[in-house]
This record gives sequence, C-alpha cells and structure tokens, in this order.
Amino acid sequence: MKLTRDETKALLDHVSRSKPDEIDCDGCLEHLAEFVEHELLGNEIPEALQAIQRHLEQCACCHDEHLALLEGMQAIEGER
Repeated sequence: MKLTRDETKALLDHVSRSKPDEIDCDGCLEHLAEFVEHELLGNEIPEALQAIQRHLEQCACCHDEHLALLEGMQAIEGER
C-alpha cells in the first residue's frame, strides 16, 4: 500500500505530536469514568489523568466513548 503525500504528512504530524507518556485506547478507557467524574464536578483534571485528555483529543473512537459516558452520567445526575 502506497501512501499519498497528504497521508504521509498526516502520519508524520501525528507521530511528531506523540508523547513518551502517551496511553493507548485500553489505558484511556480504563480510567475514563474517573476522568468524567472530575469533569462533572468541575474539578481540574489531575496530572495523572492528563494523558487521557491528550488521547481523547487524538482518538475519535475514545472521544465518542467519552461523550457517550459523559452524556449518560449527566442524564443520571439530572434524574436525581
């Protein structure tokens, strides 16, 4: 499979933005509920969870999971 010039540029841009403490999708989803709790309470995101924030900014699948969990928890809070 040969990449186009634009695909190559996008791939290189993505790689250049990666961090040594970056987490994968499993790591993100494992701590997503804790992350959302901080969001709902209006707390500052602790340094230990900032890797999740960065992952959500780059991963559409995890971002969708985040939104679904956030909306679900907001709905539960609204029922109380």
